[in-house]
Amino acid sequence: MKQPPRPPCPSWAEKLALRPEDLSPADREALQAHLEHCPVCAAARADYELLDARLRALPDPVLKPVPRLAALMSKFASEEEEHSAPPFAGRTRPASSLYARPRPARWSRSRQPVWTAVVALVAACLMLVMGLPLMHLLTESGASSPGTLLVTYRGHSSAISSLTWSPDGGSLASSDLKGTIEVWSALTGTLRYRYETSAGIAYAVAWSPNGRYLAAAFENHTVEVWNTETGQRLYRFTRHTDIVYALAWSPDSRRLASGGGDNRIWVWDATTGANAVVYNGIFPVTTLAWSPDGNYLAAGDAGDIVRIWNVHTSNPETPLLSYTAHSDAITSLSWSPDGRYIASASKDGTVRVWNAKNGSTLRVYTGHHGSVDAVAWSHDERFIASAGADATVQVWNPFNGEVALIYRQHSDEVTAVAWSPNDHYLASAGWDHTVQVWRAP
Repeated sequence: MKQPPRPPCPSWAEKLALRPEDLSPADREALQAHLEHCPVCAAARADYELLDARLRALPDPVLKPVPRLAALMSKFASEEEEHSAPPFAGRTRPASSLYARPRPARWSRSRQPVWTAVVALVAACLMLVMGLPLMHLLTESGASSPGTLLVTYRGHSSAISSLTWSPDGGSLASSDLKGTIEVWSALTGTLRYRYETSAGIAYAVAWSPNGRYLAAAFENHTVEVWNTETGQRLYRFTRHTDIVYALAWSPDSRRLASGGGDNRIWVWDATTGANAVVYNGIFPVTTLAWSPDGNYLAAGDAGDIVRIWNVHTSNPETPLLSYTAHSDAITSLSWSPDGRYIASASKDGTVRVWNAKNGSTLRVYTGHHGSVDAVAWSHDERFIASAGADATVQVWNPFNGEVALIYRQHSDEVTAVAWSPNDHYLASAGWDHTVQVWRAP
């Protein structure tokens, strides 16, 4: 049974509900630092931002954003004082043109504004104290039912090769075949940064788990790493001798792994590019994935094999396990959140779920027609999302194979799919030059 969502930290609850411009510089900095280490508050912040964006998009006078609590309480108190006191009691009526205009007697004015304030205040407090139930009511309604398209990003002018969510859920980064990396708001689709290089096709892009770095793999045999706060490139990794197809950050953000057409996997210090260790394969490396505990690295190749190494003890020449059940190139890998299983997608048209320790197959999913290009396991372990040449994203139960949703809004092959950090949304992208953000089951 899915556990109810945890409420945000009480000491940060009110600041989470405020827009950045309503916070002091010191509070903004402190909040950002807190969000990097508290996934519950980061998810709550993302929900608040989505709610605000959706409310802003509504036409007047359907619904207004929830008023600021301090202003609302002040207004409520002043209106109550006005209603409870006799007209002009204890005051001298100013000789102003404002008061000289004809207006109804104060006691004949409707009390509706007071009750509107009360309702809005109660709604705001409920969102803060009870873990955003009103937000969930809004997003679970028909307007945001599973599969509902929320944002379409059209900033790319070529096919999209890869995408990745920021750890706080507020941004997405996507790469394309022209070598452009674009970072944009997952809530509104507004472009935030664009990295343009002369490195050729950008085959993969990956956000570090701590949110500080963005890495991309390129056609010119290099990997580039940027600081996401400043936009400055930290370094370029140049140890590969062929196209780099795959990237993966270790869960602690300290190491970065890359694989490519030279049949090699390099693992190195993510902040400096130093202390590199090489793992030799047999075929071009097409996809990489770290285990959730950071102890194991899985690699899929163009020759239908998935290999697993223990990065602390394994001989780089000898993997712990080789999974050989596929009949064509491996395109994507995803570990289960508990680290027990791996989902592997292949050009053979299947997704296989198998035991990461002994290689025994748990399930074979055959719902796609043609190559399966991407696979992603939800953080709560309930679903796997897979996408491919049939232009669909299919969301299904990894343990019984039951299909929860088939998303059909793309017009061409879907090459990438990713869950938001809170599992409320999915992002998918591909050959139709779009990234689409939509409601997950």
